[in-house]
Parts: sequence; structure tokens; C-alpha cells
Amino acid sequence: MVALVKENAPILIVIASLFSAYLLPVFMQYRRYGIVGFLALATQFFVLFGGIFLATQVLAKGSFRYILAGWEAPWGLEITIDPLSTLFLIMIGLINLLILVYALPSLADELGNKVRATWFLTLFMLLTAALCGMALCHDLFNLYVFIEVATISGCAIVGAKGDARSTEATFKYLILATLGSCFVLGGIGFLYNLTGNLNMLFVNHELAQTWSNYQYALWVSLSFFIVGFGIKSAVFPLHVWLPDAHSSAITPASAVLSAISVKGYVLGLVKVFYIAVGPLIVASLNISDILLLLGMGSIIAGSIFAIAQTELKRRFAFSTIAQIGYIFLGLGLNNQAGLTGAFFHIFSHALIKTALFLIAGFILIKTGKSQIKDLTGIGKQMPLTMGAFTVVSLGMTGIPLFSGFIGKWNLLLGSLEAGNWLAILVLLAGSILAAIYLFPIIKQAYFTTNQDYAELKENTIMIVPILILAGTVLLLGIFPRPVLTLASQAASMLLGQ
Repeated sequence: MVALVKENAPILIVIASLFSAYLLPVFMQYRRYGIVGFLALATQFFVLFGGIFLATQVLAKGSFRYILAGWEAPWGLEITIDPLSTLFLIMIGLINLLILVYALPSLADELGNKVRATWFLTLFMLLTAALCGMALCHDLFNLYVFIEVATISGCAIVGAKGDARSTEATFKYLILATLGSCFVLGGIGFLYNLTGNLNMLFVNHELAQTWSNYQYALWVSLSFFIVGFGIKSAVFPLHVWLPDAHSSAITPASAVLSAISVKGYVLGLVKVFYIAVGPLIVASLNISDILLLLGMGSIIAGSIFAIAQTELKRRFAFSTIAQIGYIFLGLGLNNQAGLTGAFFHIFSHALIKTALFLIAGFILIKTGKSQIKDLTGIGKQMPLTMGAFTVVSLGMTGIPLFSGFIGKWNLLLGSLEAGNWLAILVLLAGSILAAIYLFPIIKQAYFTTNQDYAELKENTIMIVPILILAGTVLLLGIFPRPVLTLASQAASMLLGQ
């Protein structure tokens, strides 16, 4: 039995999440909410340890394929297990597990009842399945299917609270996400028309021989992908849905959308550009320059918008736009160090942004305060929470010994290798701007006094995932090798395609 699970682990990770999404409402029909919570946690454990197992296999033996039903591509479907997909699986399992540990004690109260909480968890499992599928799939058709599942479930969890603000944000998100899907589907249609294939390696093989015969059509196709995935990943100036959606949703939804969901769409872009099309063609058509400009613009604009926000969650939402910019910048550099920095930053930012949103939610639960100006002196009343906030803020700023530094350092090396001094200036400016919108919160929490707060208790299970995330940010900054190795091997794999 164990051998069978190991052999079929890639597909079982996706199936387990889908099956869990089916079972949760069934158990709730019999008023077994405890089993609902346990099954949701168990599913994320399976994703996490499945990802770790596959990562050890990849590091020991190299990348490998999993063929579904014995039909070889292009007629059948295949799953590819490589450093990039396993890095994403580990990130998805770890972040989702910690979010659920935080959310389960208060989810039913936050949403009104256990039935609504169960349906939220069902959508959460569907989103997990879609993101895992996006990490593993190796053909454009199934990539699009998983993108749509992720989009619909993501929109639904934004509106889970059911109030006017979240409903409006959901509607805006749905409209723009649908527009993004149309562009992605159009790009896939162009590639299929040009190559006659949907399997990414077969598309790559066809384009390598014939792309110069239809450069304009290929450029249009890649432009469609940039717009479609750019909307879904909220890169500036295609970000307009994100601040409302992420700040109005309940805390677990904000955390998973900002930390993981937008990264899934970046992964889709990476697969299309670096696996299906290839880095040489992307560079030859100047697509890399477009990604670089989008990244630099997003870093500066997202940071400036974040500084202007007075609500804690909304400031964190705008900072997500800036952090997505670092990833696009790394992709645009199109070299080993740049891609390594981008992939490491994806993992590091997932930890940091999850912690920030969980901290904002925990403060709201304990104090009822959401405005930054109301957090005066809270560091003395909630020392563990604000201590974790300080750690992850140092990580986001890129201070040495914290995980954010490793990703930004590699991005700097990639910029130096490319001879792009503007990118270097933007990277430095981004860190300074991050300090400007994060450090005043720390100052207000620790170096001012406020007698309005009663003694606030932090001895709940909800503080545990926050502390784990903050500790991981510090640990990964000191010992980055496991994640850095996967990120570096993923960059080498993509550039050698």
C-alpha cells in the first residue's frame, strides 16, 4: 500500500484535495464538523509531505514524468515532477496547513455558522487542488482548466463573508479574472494553431524549428499571456482588483490568495514562456524586456500605494503588488541568478505575507482595530504577535539573516550579470520603500503608549502558526540551502530547455 502511494504520489496529491472537497459537505450533513476540520488538515499534511517526498526524489534522481493511464504524450496526459513543481507543492502544503491551524478555531464564528465554514473549507480544498494541478500539469489544456478552477474558487472565498464590501470586491475580481482568462485562452489558441500541440514539450519542439516564420503571430500570443496572467497575478498596472479583494476577505482567504494564489498564475506564465516557448525565443521577441518593465513598475507603484494606506490589511494587499514585481523582474532578467532569486522570493514572500495577514487578523480579533493609527502601544500588550511582525517585516525589507535578503541578493546578482543598473536601483528603492510602510508600524507599536487596551491574551492556538512562520523566515535566512537548491535547479532546468 505504501509503495503504491509513493508510486502514484503526483496524481494522488491532486485527487486527495478534490476528494476532500467532495467529502467535507457530506460529513457536515451528519453534523460532524470536527471530522471536517480534521480532514482539511490531513489533506494539507498529505500535500506537504507529498511535496517533500517528491522533492527528495528529484534531488536524488533528477526530474521525471508520470504518465496517466499509460498513454504517452501527445495523445495522453503527463505530469512532470521537477524542482519547480516540488518547490510549489511544498509551499502550498506548508502555507495552507498553517492557515488552517490558525483559522479553524474561529472560522465558524467569523462566517456565522459551521455550515458556511464547511463550504469555505470546500472551496479552500478546490483551490488547493487547482494550485497543485497547475504546479504539476505539463499541457496547456489542463493548465487552463486548473486556472479556471483556481479563479472560481478564489472569487468565491473572497465573498465568503457575504457583506456588501466583500460582495462588491468579489464581483470586481470575477469580472477582471474572467477577462484575464479570455486572454490566456486566446494565447493558448494561438499556440495550438501555430504548433498543432498542447503538450508543452511538443509545442517547444515545433517552435524551435519554425518560430521565425511567424514571429508576429507568436508575439501576439505571448502578449495575450502577459495580459491574462498579469491580471490574475495583479502586476501593475493590471492590479486594480487585488486591493479590494484581499483586504475585504476574511483573514484565511486574504492569506491564501496573497501568499499562494497569485503565485500560481505566475507559475503558469513561467511554464508557458520557459517550457512551452523557450527562453531564447522569449528573449528574441523582447518579451523579457516587457516582463522587466512590468516588474520594476510594480515594485515602485505597489510600494508607493502601500505607504498611502491607513488600514492594515489594505497596506499589506498593496505590498503584494510590489512583491509580485520582484518576481516579474527576476523573470525578465532571463538568467540563472535572476530566476533563482525570483523562485526563492516566491517561497519567502509566501511565508512573510501569510504571517502579515494572520497577524492583522489576530489583532482584529483581539482588539477590534483595523486602522494603523489605532495600534499605538500594542507591542507591549501583544509582544509575541508584534515580535513576529517585526521579524517578517525585516524579512520583507531584505535585511541580512532573514529570508527576504536571499531572494533579493540573487536578483541583484542577476541584474549585475545583465548589466541593468536601473533594475539595481529599483531593487534598492523597493527595500527602502518597504521599510517606509512597515517600520512606522513597529515604531508605533513599541515606542508609544496607549492606556486604552486591556491585557490581551495571546495564549491561543492561533498564535502558533504566526510564530512558526516568523521562525521559518529567520531560519530560511540563516540556512537557505534546501529551498535555494530547488530554486537554483529550477532556474537551470528552465534555461536549459
